[in-house]
Amino acid sequence: SSASSSENCKKNNTLQMHMRLDMMSPMDENNSTGSDSTVMSHLLSSKQRIRSADSSFSDISSDDGGGYYSRYARHRKKSRNARYFFHNSVFTVNNFKVVLSFAAWFVSYMIMGVFGGSVAYMHFERSDRDVPDPLPDFGYDRIPYFCPAIPHVPHGNVQSIVLFILYTIILSGVVLRWTPRFHPKSGTVVSNGDGRLILQHMFHLNCLVFLTRTSTVGVTGLPQPNPKCVEQQHLPVTFGNALQFVMGRGFPPHACGDLVYSGHVGCTLICMAVLHRHGFMKNKIVAVGMWTVAAIGIYFTISCRSHYSVDVVLA
Repeated sequence: SSASSSENCKKNNTLQMHMRLDMMSPMDENNSTGSDSTVMSHLLSSKQRIRSADSSFSDISSDDGGGYYSRYARHRKKSRNARYFFHNSVFTVNNFKVVLSFAAWFVSYMIMGVFGGSVAYMHFERSDRDVPDPLPDFGYDRIPYFCPAIPHVPHGNVQSIVLFILYTIILSGVVLRWTPRFHPKSGTVVSNGDGRLILQHMFHLNCLVFLTRTSTVGVTGLPQPNPKCVEQQHLPVTFGNALQFVMGRGFPPHACGDLVYSGHVGCTLICMAVLHRHGFMKNKIVAVGMWTVAAIGIYFTISCRSHYSVDVVLA
C-alpha cells in the first residue's frame, strides 16, 4: 500500500508540473526573472526528463521489433531452438549408444596393444642372425618378397593404405547417411538414416577381432619373418621395454612378432562385410573394384612378410 501511495504521489506531482507548464504563456516565461526563472528552468528540465523517460518506456514495448521485450522474445525463441537441437539431435539415446560403441572399440584396441602386441613382441624368438629366420611357409615359396615403402604413411606398407581406404569409404558413408534424406523432386528415400548403425557395426566387429586376436597373438611365440624387424630380434626385452616399444610410439600401436592372426586382413574383411551389408557395393563394377583393393592388401600382407600364410587364412 505504501508503494502504491508513493507512486500515486509521483503521478500527481508529474501532472501538476505538466499543467503548470502548459498554463504558462510565452509572455509569462519572458517576464519571469530572478527566482522565478530558476524555478522555471528546473520545471522545464523536469518536463524534458519525463518526456525522455516516457519515450524510453515506449521503446521497451515498441511494435517495430526493436524494443526490449521484442528482443527478449527473439532471444528466448533462439534459446528454445538451441535446446531443442541439443536434446533431439545431439544428446539422444542413439548417439549415446554410438559413444558406448566407440568406448568399447577403444578399450578393446588398447587391450590388444598391451596384452597382445606387447606380449608377442616380448615373446617371439630372438636370433643373432642378420636376416629373418622364418618357418617354412607355402605362401613365401610362391610369393616373392616385395614391400615398397610409401612415404608419409604410418609403417609405410601397402596393406595399411588399403585399410585406410576402406575405413575412409565407410566413414564417408556414415556421414552421408547419418540422417534420412529424400529426393527433392520425387520424394523417394535416398538414405534411411542408418549411419549410426553402420558405425556401430564396424566398431563391434572390430572389437571381436581385437579381443580374439589378443587371445592368440601372445600365446605362442613364432620366429618373426619381417626383414624390417631384424634389429629387434637381436634385443632381449622385458615387458616394460615391450610396452614402451609397442604403445609408446604413437597411434596406432605397432609391434614385431605379433603374428597369429593377421589384424590387417581381419579388419580388411570386416570392412568388406560392412560395405556389403549396407549396400555400398550394389554396383557390380564398384564391387569388383573394392574386392580387388582388398585382395591387393591381402597379397601384400604376405609379400611384405608381415604375417605367415596361416595368419592370413585364420583371419
